[in-house]
Amino acid sequence: MKLALSTWNDLVAPVFDVSGTVMVVKISSGRIKTRKSEDISGMDNLARINLLCSLKIEVLVCGAISKPWHDILTAWDIQVISYVSGKAEEVLRSLLKKNVNPHKLYMPGCPKSIQDQNLEAIVNINKFNRKVKHQVV
Repeated sequence: MKLALSTWNDLVAPVFDVSGTVMVVKISSGRIKTRKSEDISGMDNLARINLLCSLKIEVLVCGAISKPWHDILTAWDIQVISYVSGKAEEVLRSLLKKNVNPHKLYMPGCPKSIQDQNLEAIVNINKFNRKVKHQVV
């Protein structure tokens, strides 16, 4: 699975639309296999989405994101976990835990509808990790 975190310094960027970098993380068997930083500063959102698609990102973790761009990402089969705040490394570690408490990750005022969407995406990350762990090669 490939996951991208929209970052600003060492934090999840407060707004995807103006963030400068994404941390691209490849996860296998519940562990981080690779990570790299991609510069997205100066890109408009369509170019950012094209980059995420070309990198085969399956999940984007970000702070706030405008609704049209959220909808385009999900239409292109990229799950979005939005309204997340905190240190990028801590958020990443939390998402890889089996029993993550997503409420600790949310920005203040995160709407209930977004929380429900996020929970579904987090459950899918955990299902993927369990499936890979038990796969016989």
